[in-house]
Amino acid sequence: MTSTIIITICIWIIFWIYWIISALRTRIKVKKEVAGQKSVQRFVHLFLVVISYFITFYKFNNNFFWNRIIPANLLVDDIGLVILILSLSFGIWARNVLGRNWSGAIQKVEGQRLITHGPYKYIRNPIYTAIVCGFCGTFLVLGRFSSLIGLLIITITYVIKIRNEQKFLLLEFEEEYSNYIKKSWALIPFIF
Repeated sequence: MTSTIIITICIWIIFWIYWIISALRTRIKVKKEVAGQKSVQRFVHLFLVVISYFITFYKFNNNFFWNRIIPANLLVDDIGLVILILSLSFGIWARNVLGRNWSGAIQKVEGQRLITHGPYKYIRNPIYTAIVCGFCGTFLVLGRFSSLIGLLIITITYVIKIRNEQKFLLLEFEEEYSNYIKKSWALIPFIF
């Protein structure tokens, strides 16, 4: 395992430690008012996220799945690391802008308001954007077929969550959210 791969793994670990601590702090301060997804949907989402990481980082015995499809290259590795660091930093910024409005589940919390400033001005789901782009950077660093599959799974997982979340937020914020949709991108600017 190269030092770049070890650094990549450490960056993800630090990100998720921060994320869990922030989630616990937010959970203590807010009260859920309305659930926007069933427990089964939440479980499937979390399961697919875990599977994405597992497929991306686990060393399979199957050579084809583990083989590099991007040749090892220091410049590509460095670009991947920069994308990973910038993406996850963007996600942390987005999380901080949301503050007590944040929830890992699709739900409305007490006193929730629609946030449309900071990273939310142009992207409705910048946290999902950060994670998907973080997986892109990880794919460049690892360069393996398995990391490409992990990227595809995480992208599809968040596209599905975005669609479900959007339906819920349209019911909760009605015209305000409908207008916001017209002025912003769901995940990746100019693409989706």
